[in-house]
Amino acid sequence: MHAVNETRENPAMNYLLYIMIVFVLVWWLENPSQIHANSLIMRKNSAEELESWLKNFHWGNRSQLNETGELPRYKFYGEVVSVLLQLARKIGGSYQEAFLFLREGLQCDRQFEKKVREALIGIWVQLALLMLLTWGFIVGALSLVEVTVPTIKLILIFCWQITGLCTLPIVLRFLRNRYFGAIGKLWRTLFILKALLRAPLARSEIFAMAGVQELSNINQKTLLPLVERLREACQKTLKEGKSYEEDVNYLMGELRFQERWHFELFEKRLTVIKLVLLSVFFLPSYLAFIFFLLGDLMALM
Repeated sequence: MHAVNETRENPAMNYLLYIMIVFVLVWWLENPSQIHANSLIMRKNSAEELESWLKNFHWGNRSQLNETGELPRYKFYGEVVSVLLQLARKIGGSYQEAFLFLREGLQCDRQFEKKVREALIGIWVQLALLMLLTWGFIVGALSLVEVTVPTIKLILIFCWQITGLCTLPIVLRFLRNRYFGAIGKLWRTLFILKALLRAPLARSEIFAMAGVQELSNINQKTLLPLVERLREACQKTLKEGKSYEEDVNYLMGELRFQERWHFELFEKRLTVIKLVLLSVFFLPSYLAFIFFLLGDLMALM
């Protein structure tokens, strides 16, 4: 009883608790590597660092070419840059055109990741506000009426809402992998093929580096026609010696369209997820408190 009265008399402590929860969630989104690997959000400055490195690199400066420092890592872009640098050191030549192409792709990728990031942060903020409003109502109601709700019941409500918030990262990780996992693999293959188009390497070696054979693991129906066309283009290149550049350019444009379409589906699924979490974890918590409060009021009558 004393603990309940203390909670009622110090509503500021309740608000402080939930502000801390919101702060932890935002900090987790901004610094995923500090707690554990968060596959939903990329490392904060890796893309900017790599783009800046590509912008400042000059092929005419041999000292830059011979530097062996670690490159900024962002998805597969850093891997492609490393391959080009190794080829330039061993065989020679300039891959400035490939670097410009990678910068353009990196900029498009950053814009896409920004949209995904905004969508994810949006759902976190909305759910955090719903939780804050729910507990603001609970604290306000307990401050106005001369009724004490057992602490264990309030803890149950809090734990149920936390369960909903803990479920969200798992669902988001699943959705992101479902809608963008296969697309990311296909982007990697296309970018490597495009970047190494002028490289003095055997086409079979380029295809192995790009992971063309691994594309057979993609089973997403909307991407199967693209995978099949790419494999046919690679087979023609090996058998007839034709360039695959035209096919790769077409597939990249088509894949960009598929990516936008999948992002629209992703946004719609996020809306459904918000409604499900609201219906299962937050609305029942609000109704449960009303039920507990009315039950205690009826007991006093």
